[in-house]
Amino acid sequence: MIATKAKVPALDPGKWNALLDTLAQRLPIRTVRTGQKWTHPWLVTPEWKPKDPEAENAKTQGEWVFRIKPGFVNGIDAEVGTFGRLAEARTLDRIEEETKKRPSEKQPVTAYLTEKPSIPFGGNRIIGKGASPEEVVVTADGAVSYKFEGVPEFFYQFGVTPESVVFTGQLNSGIQLVDPGEPTPKESPPVLRAVDVILEVDRLTAKLDILRGNGFLDSYNALYFLTYGRSTPIKERPTLRPDAKYIPKIEVEIGSFTQEITEADTDSIKIATIYLLSPKDTPMDAVPDGTWRPFVKHEVFWNLAHAPAVLPDPVEFEPLRIVTNLVGGLADSIFASRLSTLNDDMSLAAALLQRPNLTGRFWSI
Repeated sequence: MIATKAKVPALDPGKWNALLDTLAQRLPIRTVRTGQKWTHPWLVTPEWKPKDPEAENAKTQGEWVFRIKPGFVNGIDAEVGTFGRLAEARTLDRIEEETKKRPSEKQPVTAYLTEKPSIPFGGNRIIGKGASPEEVVVTADGAVSYKFEGVPEFFYQFGVTPESVVFTGQLNSGIQLVDPGEPTPKESPPVLRAVDVILEVDRLTAKLDILRGNGFLDSYNALYFLTYGRSTPIKERPTLRPDAKYIPKIEVEIGSFTQEITEADTDSIKIATIYLLSPKDTPMDAVPDGTWRPFVKHEVFWNLAHAPAVLPDPVEFEPLRIVTNLVGGLADSIFASRLSTLNDDMSLAAALLQRPNLTGRFWSI
């Protein structure tokens, strides 16, 4: 038997590459982990720091602190306030070099996030049972009710219950607290406390200045001017700080010019919320210790850019005046008095043409 060589059909390279491209688009993407687990900027890690880790009371004597992976705003890491006992050696060395004096353990110091400081919690708030009301609502008919911060759904599984206070009656007829009549549980629910981590960036601020005048002599009663600046120098670095509750700063809307107002001089954003959950049967006024459990809800996961608002073009205003020298100048005073109301209104309109705030914006990069 004579063997014959089979003829292999040739495939055009272009068609072959096109086939591979099509398969690559339809096949699932395969990922390969290389190196250590990735952690995002602004990652907050709370920890209980006992005074003496070896002592029997290590769970009750100490303080809650947190660390945060450095995040950057416009390429600069934030600074944060802490104490000498919680700062790393590099922070203490830097301050000693700048001030020629090494901070003590109890001394407040300013550390950079890249120096990996431990940060004390500071104040906190209760969420759920035992919380203070955020708002008192009075309806048109005089009924009164309280509004409380909602308990995150995640914590219901641990037995955290929302706070509720019910009133009966009206403001004009008397108000009484209603007893819900629920049976007393065998054990009280855990206490949930929280602290917000806030990032702030300094910027210029808008201020309304009022120049008082005499309508009979100056042809105006009050002139309004918007000026831009700040009373303290702008910090080179953004500032990170914990606070019991983050309250977003409302942009100033100048609807009434009856008094001088000054706008906020920082832009802020919430980085995260740290929750501390107590064991059951913990008193409402108990200070969190090492028996409590920490949880973190992050709001920001990437480095940030920030830009303030652009300064508006200046609006010049010159009060209208009529000079006639009639009747020994008395006519000029009468005309000035008549023009004063018009000049006041024109000054108000000129101020409104300028943007009344310089609120900046954050975005992730």
